[in-house]
Amino acid sequence: MPKHRLVSDNRGIVALLTIVIVGAAALIMALSSSILGLGELDQGYVESRGEEAFSIADGCTDEALRRIILDTNYSGGNVTTENGSCIISVVPSGSNREITVTASTTDNYYGKIETNITLSGNDITLISWEEKSD
Repeated sequence: MPKHRLVSDNRGIVALLTIVIVGAAALIMALSSSILGLGELDQGYVESRGEEAFSIADGCTDEALRRIILDTNYSGGNVTTENGSCIISVVPSGSNREITVTASTTDNYYGKIETNITLSGNDITLISWEEKSD
């Protein structure tokens, strides 16, 4: 009976180790891509909610101007919309008015607009309009 000699062959182990390393690297890259994608989704969501809060503030600013035309002594108040609400503050100084509108969405994103106007009879002259980030 012939004797068989066992030969140590490491080629299979090297190939298996290479496959494991390449697979792990591919898994890490795929995981990083998905995490970056989730970050982009979150950033897009926050931006759209901020735009909605700004839209509410802009609409409330228009409402404040309309109410000032109807009543020059209008001092502000609360306005509720389907998507949120806003607080309007009007500070008179002679024929000038400083209007501050702070809006919030139903899920607590905020927008703020400050407007300065001058009244002359039933005419309104816009002096400044500024979106605030605070």
